[in-house]
Amino acid sequence: MRKADEMEKAHNDKSAKNAFLFYTAALLIWSMYDLFTKGKTGWEFTVLLIGNAIFFWTRVAYDRKTRE
Repeated sequence: MRKADEMEKAHNDKSAKNAFLFYTAALLIWSMYDLFTKGKTGWEFTVLLIGNAIFFWTRVAYDRKTRE
């Protein structure tokens, strides 16, 4: 396997960003729908929170790693 060049890395970054935004929006809308119709959020809200926590904590870890 060959390493990705800079353009492929940029395309992967943009694609990952778009996918993250879609999943975040979809899970948030689903959670809000359940909250308003059933009066409670389901497991999708937990998945949303865990996914966002993983994303932001890894961003912090990589930022600290590149500063050192």
